[in-house]
Amino acid sequence: MDYQLQLLSFLVSFLFGLFFSFTSRVHYNFVFSLKRFWRYLLTSLFILDIALFYVLLMYYVNHGIVHIYFVGMTFIGYFIEKRLTLSVKKYVKSIPLIAKYLNK
Repeated sequence: MDYQLQLLSFLVSFLFGLFFSFTSRVHYNFVFSLKRFWRYLLTSLFILDIALFYVLLMYYVNHGIVHIYFVGMTFIGYFIEKRLTLSVKKYVKSIPLIAKYLNK
């Protein structure tokens, strides 16, 4: 695998980590109020869909080659998105005009 394909795979894995973090937060907010059976079922389907989507994405980017450092980039993207979300929430809450609309 040449370096351009590896860099592209790193970038796609990082962006997928950002996507996964955002969708997992949305999924959690959606299934939080459901009954236990539906939570387990929907979470299992969500995990299966996310894993299949990552494999499909890697298949189109680099013919399905998944290295451990690509998965590591996915985790780095996941945690960076969580940190960015927390810092944006702190910044937005510090602006009184926007905070007034967030508290409604």
